[in-house]
This record gives sequence, structure tokens and C-alpha cells, in this order.
Amino acid sequence: MRYNEIKLVETRINEASGIFNRQPGQMFKHGDTGHELEFIDVTAYPIDPIEHEGRTWSGQYPTPELRDEAVAIINKDSNKTIQWTNNPTAGTLAFGLSYLLDQEDDFYKKAPEANKPKFTHIFGRYFQQVRQAGLPANWNSKYMMGYRVQTGAATKLQQGLMPQDILGLEEKRYKGIDGLMADIRINLKDKPEILAGFESVAKGILPAPFEGQREVATAIRDYAGEILQPIAIMAGADVGEGIRAAKQDLIPNVDWADLDLYWPSGKNHALVDSAFVRADGLEIGISSKGKNGADASMKNIMDAINKARKQTPELLETHKTVVSVCELIAKETGEDGPPKLCAALKLISEKTVKQILQLPWSTGVKNQAKLGLEDLEKLNNPELLTVREAYGAKFDHPNYNLFYHMVTNCAKMAAAKLNADPKFGEGMMAFMQQSSIVQVYTNVTNSGNTVSVGNFKSVYPPQFDGIILVNGGKNYASTKIFGKLAFSMPKG
Repeated sequence: MRYNEIKLVETRINEASGIFNRQPGQMFKHGDTGHELEFIDVTAYPIDPIEHEGRTWSGQYPTPELRDEAVAIINKDSNKTIQWTNNPTAGTLAFGLSYLLDQEDDFYKKAPEANKPKFTHIFGRYFQQVRQAGLPANWNSKYMMGYRVQTGAATKLQQGLMPQDILGLEEKRYKGIDGLMADIRINLKDKPEILAGFESVAKGILPAPFEGQREVATAIRDYAGEILQPIAIMAGADVGEGIRAAKQDLIPNVDWADLDLYWPSGKNHALVDSAFVRADGLEIGISSKGKNGADASMKNIMDAINKARKQTPELLETHKTVVSVCELIAKETGEDGPPKLCAALKLISEKTVKQILQLPWSTGVKNQAKLGLEDLEKLNNPELLTVREAYGAKFDHPNYNLFYHMVTNCAKMAAAKLNADPKFGEGMMAFMQQSSIVQVYTNVTNSGNTVSVGNFKSVYPPQFDGIILVNGGKNYASTKIFGKLAFSMPKG
């Protein structure tokens, strides 16, 4: 979990209501059986506006048939069937899906270590529409197939075991275990049982006991594990065949402890939780639990492409479009990239690109009038209106910005064009499958109240399956631009 992705959580977490307010790691318990599921994610559909019969539909599917078609596609692409908490009607033209995990489920236990599913259960609920502001819909927590959220002290988000809790918010580089452990000892001085477990791992002792920590076992595995993994690697503990393979391939004559190590704090490392840095600048990413379904950043993709230049140059010849598109996105700013990419894809003209980029992007600030439709019409370019109308926007939002709207729509137009070609997504996946990323899995066991960390598993080269999609809406909105185009990895 990236530092910047951590949202400040209210002290009284139990005051939050509804499934769309839930946080990853919260537990749901069945009222009759006591069976528990871990909350992973919730998504509202449709995600993007839909063009149908000359009209843009935002927040709902145009017809029940198109809604059902979307459900059928999701069911086909997933290994688990959606369990619905209500029945669809002609008026419920949107839906939400909640993803949950049970690590004791046979579906999870029988899966290969290198390809464990991210979820084992999908609960769904139909709505009239998805709201464009605030929470997507009102999904009461009581409508979860008999499961109710547990918001007590064992919620993972309340345990102070995330990397930023243990290492601080500032991005810092370490070399070797000593400096790292010095910071950990300071920040875990009030959690002696947790610190004792870290000390064992730092000595290469596995399994490492965390006494009296059964209630926070999941937090130790998923959050503290992001720090424990690199420590175990540097300490020479057995972290699996993937680490040995990565060392032989990437640093055959160097010890892990001799490399710089840091935990990225920005969005540029969406797929990795920590990174070892070789002397020549190559980063060897450690991806905790594989991160299936995460968004890959442009840096992730470009790192993989640059590695291929040296080791598998034939990939660059086979997937020239992927290389040219990614190089353009990497070169340009988050604002300039989408319009220029649309021009490269023959979606708009160079004239349109120039006019979009000449719009004053500071419009909407104090003492400056907002630009609107009439300002575009004055430019006498029908293609500008086509871009504006390609996708909806929050026109009445106080921070609405025409420039942001136009760039955002260009991002979505380019994404739609690229995603329509399966070969593009397959090409990106080909590069990611030979990237310098090691997928590491932390396993924990419970004995009484003691949690034991050990039996790490690792995979290298990384095993990603499916097709990567361009995510045109990830960092773009009509009110603000947050970054560059991102890429969605397939969900596990």
C-alpha cells in the first residue's frame, strides 16, 4: 500500500456507514455461523459514461439489457460467481460489487502459491444509478448475505502497522539492516511484542513469533509484512525461489544488504511496496502479495521496456506500438500527454491539440472567469466540441475547469482506442512479465495468541496473467489532474 494512497481514517471508524465507506482489511462476520470474510474492495458500475443512441449516460446503463451484458462479462472474467443481495428491476440500471477474501476457502488454499486469488467472494447489489459526487450509492452494511462488519480494535487500519507508521511519512533510503532497524526500534518502542518479532526476522530467524498478536495477524501479514519482507531478504533468510532467481539474474555478485532500499511514497510505483536500487540505478521492486488488480504506473511500464532494450530487444520489435505510446506518455506532462496521444492515434488533429493546450488551464481560480462552451465555439473547430461531448463532466462543480475537462476526455478517448485492440494490452503484459519485480507472499500461522511469520514465498520473473488495460480515468477529472495515464492490471 503506497503512503500517498493511505487516507486519513477518522478515530471513530465505527461511525462510518455503508459498504462504500468500508476500508480494506475490515472483517465481516456471519451472524449465524460466525464465519469471517476480509473486505478487499468495492466498485460501482458503470465506471465511465456510456455512449448509446446519440446520448451520454452517466451513472447508469442505458438499458437493462446492457446492464445484464456487463454483469455477464464480469462473471465470465471472474473465477467466482456474483452473489446478489437483491433482484434487478427495469429501474435498477447500476450495480456495485464487493470483493471479500477467505484464506481458508478451498478456492484460495488450492491455488498455486504464485497465483493466489485476491478475493474468494463477490457480493453484488443493484441500484437505480451511481452518483457522480460523494458516495457512489447507499449500500447498507446489513445487505451482505448475513455478514456484518466488525469495527472493533482488531481492524487492520487501527493497528499502526502500516509502513508509514513504522518508518514515518518521509521517504528515506537505507543500506543494510542496522540503520533500518534503528528507525524501527524508535517507532515500535511502545509495541514491544511487535518489535520482538522484527528483531527475530532481522537475525534471519524464521518463523518469527509475535506474541499476543493473534487479533492483528492480518495487519502483520499485509502491512508490517511490507517491511518484514526486505528485512528477511537482507538477513539471508529463506524467502523463496523467486528471490534466489532474482539475485542470480540481477545482482549475481552483490548482496542484497549492499543495495539501497526504500519504500516509495509516490504514485510512480503503484505495483511495488519497496525497492532495492542497484548501483546503476536499476530498481528491483518487491511486490507484496503480488498486487493483482493494482494499477501499474508509467514508471512500472517504462522500467520494463528499458530492461527489455538490453535483455529481450525482440519485444521492442514485436510491440512497437506499445513502445511508442508509452514513450510519448512518459515524455509529456500529465496535461500535454493525452491530447498529443489522441493526435498520434489519429483521433484528433494537431490543430485541435494546439487549441486545447492553449486554453488557460488556471481558469476557475479567484478573479478569473471560467471558460465554457461558448469559448470553444468561438474557436470555430467542431472537433473541439466532439472532444468536449465525448464524456460527461461535473459542469456545476465549483472547481470545474474546461481545460481539465478537455484533457480528461482526451485521456478517456485514447484509453478506449487502445483498449479496443487486445494486442496492445497483450504487448504491455509481455513487457511486465519480464520486469524487475519480485512478487513476495508473507504467510502467518496462529498458535494460541501468538502469530508466527515465516514460510515466505517469492516469484521471479513476476507472474501476471491476462491483458493490461489503459486506465483513462485514474488520474484525470474535470476538476483536477493528478498524474499521468495509468494501466490497470487484471484482477486476480
